[in-house]
Amino acid sequence: MATLVFRLKYVPDEEADDIRHLLTDHDIAFYETTAGRWQISMAGIWVKDKTEADKAFALIKVDQTERAKDMIAPSIGQWLIGYIQHARQNPVEALFTLFAVIFVIGLTVAPFMLWF
Repeated sequence: MATLVFRLKYVPDEEADDIRHLLTDHDIAFYETTAGRWQISMAGIWVKDKTEADKAFALIKVDQTERAKDMIAPSIGQWLIGYIQHARQNPVEALFTLFAVIFVIGLTVAPFMLWF
């Protein structure tokens, strides 16, 4: 039975290529599936053999750990700039998200505010 070793949804092409090369360099046979036309299927890299899947998991874990060390968490200013750029590209989604966040915070805080 095939085992999913790496999900490809929202993964940059560069990272996916690195995983493919990693598995190829270690002689692990794999195949890929796409999400399909309507993006409802599982896009991923699969391995048929269970022992090779365990080996692939170990290799991918090491690779992902190294990638995580190179990443830097965005500061609040960078996050705000990113949100503004997203809001310019998708204004309806950004407004809906903003109103939803304010609504949830309001529901959460309202019981405490009524006591004072």
